[in-house]
Amino acid sequence: MAGNYDQLYDQSRKLFLTYDQAEMIRYFRLDHDEHAICFHILGQEARLDRETGVITCGGETAGFNEACALYDILSRAKDKPLLSGRWVSIVALGGNTASYHAEKLLPELAALEGRIPELRERCRRWGGTEQRQGDVSFIVPLFDFFPVWLQYWEGDEEFPARINCLWDASTLDFMYYETTWYARGFLVNRFLGRKGSR
Repeated sequence: MAGNYDQLYDQSRKLFLTYDQAEMIRYFRLDHDEHAICFHILGQEARLDRETGVITCGGETAGFNEACALYDILSRAKDKPLLSGRWVSIVALGGNTASYHAEKLLPELAALEGRIPELRERCRRWGGTEQRQGDVSFIVPLFDFFPVWLQYWEGDEEFPARINCLWDASTLDFMYYETTWYARGFLVNRFLGRKGSR
């Protein structure tokens, strides 16, 4: 993270510390002790330091995307958001039609060709539940209490490879629309095998 991302991350972390942690622990049924709130990020154990707000996952400090998405979701505990169980596109949430297979991703998506079994296993390790509609299609627990439906299609002679995310219809009760892009960025990066947050 650098520049504006550093600043936004720090603002989000400090704002999180003003929220009622007992309420979010109770509502989202989070494991905790006096020092940390415990949960999973894509199936990996993570801890949120209750004094500093810093999130660690797999022994490393969480990146901008996943940290800011988590701060936003946890802050909504006071509003008691509920998942609808109905899946919709980003457009249905009020977004634009920006494609998830933007040109800058095409080389990386093309590099996944022929790796369907590996990609499916990756989603299973995250705790995902396999679905139809895609060469790789899983509802994955981004966080213990918030799933996203990830879909990937290999390219062919007519169409390039593409990746898509579907969202619970109540997503905007859990986070701001802008935050869906942080969450999507983290999920897509991990699916591509990247370690970076953005």
